[in-house]
Amino acid sequence: TQQLAMHRAELEQNCRLIEQTAIEADPEIYQYIIKAVTDEDITYRYLKTIMDIPCGKDMYYDRRRKFFWLLNQKKH
Repeated sequence: TQQLAMHRAELEQNCRLIEQTAIEADPEIYQYIIKAVTDEDITYRYLKTIMDIPCGKDMYYDRRRKFFWLLNQKKH
């Protein structure tokens, strides 16, 4: 039971880290970044046509790269 509680706490901490990093990458589109990095089937085309992301492809991929860069910096 203690191991399960520790595992849940670690997962919760990881989720917070991902959300905070996405907000740092771009507070306006962070929810789209989270959706895309947590589901491998989500493409920019899906974000644009289904979710109506409020930015262009170049800006989205730039912020996504920034997210991964920031996340990598935080992990080290």
